[in-house]
Amino acid sequence: MGKASRIKRERSNIVSVTHEPEVPKNWPDGHVDVDLTGIEDDECLVVTIHGVRHYLHTTTAHELSKKLTSRIQEWDRGAKALGAPGVLDAD
Repeated sequence: MGKASRIKRERSNIVSVTHEPEVPKNWPDGHVDVDLTGIEDDECLVVTIHGVRHYLHTTTAHELSKKLTSRIQEWDRGAKALGAPGVLDAD
């Protein structure tokens, strides 16, 4: 079976929405992981979130990292303004 057939089969099983589990599962490793891919893959990184693998080029992963950092900082400022502890030690 060729690569195109494998990709088509895998895409038919894609989960389009995930949520945090009600009970943490091996925090943080059971929730998120990042690995380098093998030489046989077109992408450079595999990001696994709640068991769903996302294959990304490093450029896409870097942009995701920047956007996540920006939104986490925004959320953290709002949480601290309301008296909550936030998630970041310092801005």
